[in-house]
Amino acid sequence: MDESADLTLRIQLVKKQPVFSQLTDKETEELASLFSEKKVASEQTIVKEGDPVDSIYLIASGTADVRHVTIKDNAPVVNSVAILSSGDAIGLNETGFYSISGKRTATVVAMTDMVLYRLSVAAFHGFALAHSHVSDIMHKHAENILNEKF
Repeated sequence: MDESADLTLRIQLVKKQPVFSQLTDKETEELASLFSEKKVASEQTIVKEGDPVDSIYLIASGTADVRHVTIKDNAPVVNSVAILSSGDAIGLNETGFYSISGKRTATVVAMTDMVLYRLSVAAFHGFALAHSHVSDIMHKHAENILNEKF
């Protein structure tokens, strides 16, 4: 894939995320350019429950299983809670990629070979500092989502 097609795909994936919906086209392109490609083999763990939230991923292709561990009769039980595919995000929900604990709340394992785009929290923080209104947009979006739920 050539570089311009790759950026076009990253822009499309960013635009699919509701939390980024109020960014301008220029901001969307700038944010998309910060994502780096990562290829993941089937059965590879992408993120692990309990690990620090250090990045988000946008799924360009492939399918992943979201797993959460619970305890039943003093034994861990792994439950599949969602299946993610192209256009979905890992570590980014409708309210943003803020974590109260700062820890991942689920493990995500590739079910097929996958192409992901990764954005570190540090890179996003730099983007948000360069565009002071971005944090306000994300907070307002999160507040609207939470108000709709309650």
